Amino acid sequence: MADAERVLCDVFGHAALHPQQRAPLAAMLAGRDVLVTMPTGAGKSLLYQLPAVLLDGLTLVISPLIALMKDQVDALQARGVRAAFVNSSVDGREREARLLAAGRGELDLLFITPERFRSPRFMELMGALPIARLAVDEAHCISQWGHDFRPDYSRVGLYREQLGSPPTIALTATATPRVARDIAAVLALRDPLIVRTGIERDNLYLGFERLLLAEDKTPHLAQRIARLRGPGIVYSTLIRDLEALHDELARRGITSLVYHGKLSARERRAMQERFMASTPAEPAVVLATNAFGMGVDKPDIRFVLHAQVPRTIEAWTQEVGRAGRDGLPSFCETLVFDEDFALQREFLNWANPDREFVLGVWHTIAAWGERAAAMEYEDLVASLLVKNRRDNRAAIALKWLEVVGAVTGSFERHDLAVNPDFMPSDLPEYVGSEDKRNNDLDGLVALARMAGGAERCRRASLAEHFELDVDERCHACDVCTGAEAFLDANGFAAVAVPKRGVAPSAHAESNPALETARAFPFQRGDWVRYGRHGMGRIVSVAERGKQFEVTIEDASSLQHKRINPAKVALKPLE
Repeated sequence: MADAERVLCDVFGHAALHPQQRAPLAAMLAGRDVLVTMPTGAGKSLLYQLPAVLLDGLTLVISPLIALMKDQVDALQARGVRAAFVNSSVDGREREARLLAAGRGELDLLFITPERFRSPRFMELMGALPIARLAVDEAHCISQWGHDFRPDYSRVGLYREQLGSPPTIALTATATPRVARDIAAVLALRDPLIVRTGIERDNLYLGFERLLLAEDKTPHLAQRIARLRGPGIVYSTLIRDLEALHDELARRGITSLVYHGKLSARERRAMQERFMASTPAEPAVVLATNAFGMGVDKPDIRFVLHAQVPRTIEAWTQEVGRAGRDGLPSFCETLVFDEDFALQREFLNWANPDREFVLGVWHTIAAWGERAAAMEYEDLVASLLVKNRRDNRAAIALKWLEVVGAVTGSFERHDLAVNPDFMPSDLPEYVGSEDKRNNDLDGLVALARMAGGAERCRRASLAEHFELDVDERCHACDVCTGAEAFLDANGFAAVAVPKRGVAPSAHAESNPALETARAFPFQRGDWVRYGRHGMGRIVSVAERGKQFEVTIEDASSLQHKRINPAKVALKPLE
């Protein structure tokens, strides 16, 4: 390891390896297959970058993150490492030049997306590449039991075989033992060294804050952002909620950036660069969907807040893991509002088109015939009667059909066509499987169970989910310590936030909005009689100025009715 220590210092600027890096690095240098689960920001990339510099031959890195590739390659080139990437952001002539350079032995590392294997030209040149090692980043994307399964990743095992099954390292920040076994099986790893460490860091506060009213979200987030005083991320599921939060924070004197899929690539890049350039002295807060964060390697992120619950514990773990990579105390809190779980359930259904729907996409394109080349994606959506713009089943089904070779070309290039040799019976059984949807539903249920529990240490619950060693008390979560104690102990002094509408909220003990709600004699979940003959369950209580509005689910019709208690009498059901 003496040469490795020298390269570590001279090229990468690190004085020493972390103890958790030593075993997988030694295995890589010895040519052994490796599967690593380490926290985000724990130095996983070094495990394949250092051997690539130290040993002969090309290391091929498969990654789903186009934006991250450029950042990684820029950083490596700045250190004198011979690295390049090939993906759709590079024009055909430059892609060819980089592949030819790799073939001449002029590169140590080449980063590609798994989609690159569908390029006939890449497959033609692949045999000439001196590939000595393979690294598969974000390896949880391989497993259909993982939280971010991607169709193109399902074939990485086949691609590895086509490369001659070189020594391989698979890396992820989040993998249960089941997912880890699936990764190893799909890649056909030979007697791999499996390293599974903790999946978060002890400098992070991990909390869940349950809210009774949707109106409490903005004031609560505003107070947290103002008090935490540092670069931070606020995640939300819906773009419209991000935009509304951005406007409301501005009215309270808090500036923020916004990052989501409706922005142009240039706008997203500009937002990310502004965030990355921010400092504790001049911090930036970015309001983002989960599209933001993959590859954002910023060490001084002081907080990660979730305005809505994510879909799985794995997704939540990966997102909170972006905070506090510099080892300093950092605050991670998820707001829990019951209706948000219904929203995630809806997204879950849309992310898992069934087999019938996938074949429906193929039949639609086949029926178009030669006209398919002149069609747009919107025409496909309209043909399938998918009206909700958040329903992305058509896009996912089309991706599967591309991966299994049922269709060729794309809407973007106006050369979409069905493969005449494909028959519907050729569609693999696992495409559109109910097992995948049920697994995702289990993931949402597991997160709901964790978010709902307030008796057991969050880290203990997390370790149990990933089947790691359990420590019953961590002293840095809402169960063991509490948010106020953590914030006070780490120098985050309370601040006053300008009010706008509903008063800012902290914890339930000092939340004016909740105090007002307590003063009202009814709350969500109560059964009441209303009017002359009505009976039902209260599903929400909202404050409108000095009055209240109650939404009741009528016991007979199951319809939701909005009631003004000042005009319609409410009585408890006895």
